[in-house]
Amino acid sequence: MKQKRGQFFLIAAVVIIVVVVSVVTISNYTQRKDTVKLYDLGQELGIESQNVLDYGTYSELNETELKVLMESFIVNYVDYIEEKKNVYFIFGNKDKVNVIGYQEINPEEVYIDIGEGKYLLSPEEMGKTVEFPAGDKDINKVVVTIEGMVFQFSLKPGENFYFIIWQEVGGEKHVVTSDTE
Repeated sequence: MKQKRGQFFLIAAVVIIVVVVSVVTISNYTQRKDTVKLYDLGQELGIESQNVLDYGTYSELNETELKVLMESFIVNYVDYIEEKKNVYFIFGNKDKVNVIGYQEINPEEVYIDIGEGKYLLSPEEMGKTVEFPAGDKDINKVVVTIEGMVFQFSLKPGENFYFIIWQEVGGEKHVVTSDTE
């Protein structure tokens, strides 16, 4: 009789261990899933933005029409993203750079530098296109600084599109960008 009681406690201990390990594994898997989705959005945005730029180029849109096309794409994409994120878009060419930011979580200071000094994007400017004309010389690089993190984007000949997606997952900040230097 005592052997059966020992077997019962052994089986109960194994079941409890299995339950605890399962809960921990499910918890870890759920946290990783949020981060993976963020990286998937970054890849998707890179592909879709390139297709939109290609369409604008092949359709021979002028500068104003291309700007309207990109703004429309950005607004639709921000609506498509369901979770709370801060998203920043940089598009344009060596003559003029446009920046649009959407801050849905903690407002952050965002500085833009096109080689002529830093410019602070105010909270009132979020969701609107802020235009940076080149002036006397071409713009070769755009530097975006968010909470001390610096992102540098080199402008290539023709039209360019870059993005920064910023999200907090489990108390940690995760950032996904398009190609940077």
